[in-house]
Amino acid sequence: MSKKDFYILQLDGSKRWLDYTELHKIRKDILVYFDDNLGEIDSVLMPLGEFELPYWEFISINFDQEWAESQHYKKLIEEGCLALLNGISLEILYQPVSRIHKNWQQTPAQEILSYIQAYQPNNERLNTAKNYLIQTYKFIETLTYEDVDQDGLFKEFDTRIAGKWFSQNIVQAYYKWLLNEYGS
Repeated sequence: MSKKDFYILQLDGSKRWLDYTELHKIRKDILVYFDDNLGEIDSVLMPLGEFELPYWEFISINFDQEWAESQHYKKLIEEGCLALLNGISLEILYQPVSRIHKNWQQTPAQEILSYIQAYQPNNERLNTAKNYLIQTYKFIETLTYEDVDQDGLFKEFDTRIAGKWFSQNIVQAYYKWLLNEYGS
């Protein structure tokens, strides 16, 4: 791989080229997230101080020149970042009810939503992921104390539907793909 094999699209449509070090950091976070959360639907593990990269920027990953590993890296990073965005939304939503906030670390959910809305998936499965994320981040944007019951549960929003979808169609699907691709 050379220095300018992969890029991500910025919101203004310009390309930002990625180097291998940046790709490796994203890949490492995705694989840790997948490993820690295999089979989890809405109780994901995202320890404080980890998962600090702007994953929403990387869902638009692509490449100009194809190498042997190009499709694999694109698939892993695109789908992994979509799964991480679902995990981030769960972390935002399951903060103590007494302090509703709409940020992931220092990034407003609205900024994350802008990247999700600009994302152009290349198949129906990834479009389903996009739609689940848009629905969830829009809920985060409009979240008020009236949306939560006396037990701290959401009255009319079920995170388990999207959580189950991401678990089965992204995280578990990745491991099945690996087995198919490299298993004996």
